[in-house]
Amino acid sequence: MLRSLLGFEWRKSNAHLLLLSKFLHPRTLDDFATSDAWKTVLGENPHQAIKRFLDQGVLMQADLRAQLDYKFKAVELKEMLKKRGLSVSGRKGDLIQRLIQADPQGMKQAVSGLTVLICSEQGREIAENYLANEKAQRRNVEQQVMGYLRQRKFKDASIAVAAYEAQQVFPRGIGIDWHHHDPAHDIAMLNAIFDGKPKILARLNESQSDTLRLVAGMMYLWGTNQGKEWLPPDFETELAIDNDAAARMFLFHATHRVNIANYKRSGVVKQVEILAAQDSCDECKKISGKRFKLNDVPELPYEHCTHEMGCRCTLLPIT
Repeated sequence: MLRSLLGFEWRKSNAHLLLLSKFLHPRTLDDFATSDAWKTVLGENPHQAIKRFLDQGVLMQADLRAQLDYKFKAVELKEMLKKRGLSVSGRKGDLIQRLIQADPQGMKQAVSGLTVLICSEQGREIAENYLANEKAQRRNVEQQVMGYLRQRKFKDASIAVAAYEAQQVFPRGIGIDWHHHDPAHDIAMLNAIFDGKPKILARLNESQSDTLRLVAGMMYLWGTNQGKEWLPPDFETELAIDNDAAARMFLFHATHRVNIANYKRSGVVKQVEILAAQDSCDECKKISGKRFKLNDVPELPYEHCTHEMGCRCTLLPIT
């Protein structure tokens, strides 16, 4: 209410711009009704922000087509078409259009009482510009971080990612204070990634290894298992596993080394048990369930793994 009285300029608020962008696709007020997270970042009830969007013409009532798109899944639309003896072929939009043409009154009745909102032309322009700017900003930070990794400036890389996350409306991770991020663990992990090479990737030459180390470092810092966007388009390894899996093996190997070192320093963990994934290869299953002293633990990822996704064994610390 206070913001409304003071003429709050929501176009300068990333939280409000992000909320508006959610309506590039049909949404309802109920989608945000119980969200304390949105209330926190907006500094007001989401309904108040949405009402302001409506009053200023950047949101509008969705048409019948968008209402049907919001309420029904494709499988439900096909059932409605079958009951009317109509074709069920085509994409979801085709199904909706066919239903509206055949039974406009029935379709209006099907969404009766449902209030669906969507961006107006003006709102769509504002929201799409916001998303494009956010994407460009992310890409710029990624390029900066990749530069730091190439120079082995691991602290700078960690700090750059933390600074980016701290500026986000909804920062990545639960309970992480990006404003007071300690880069020590990141530095240890990155050192392990860039200084090591798992035996499972022994066939790679140094150029290939360096490329995958860079991707593994980015995957670690950005918290993702997908690294294709950071690979050269013509990168090939001739391995049985794909490039993402190969980069994950570097990350997995670093995590293994850091964990073993931490267990040794703790003085509490004396042994570890290896647990293979349910669909692991036969070689990984051979070591699954076995316990090892810390100095005798087989290297993970397991060098004899033959699975197309690479080794996915995990360590269970035994105290």
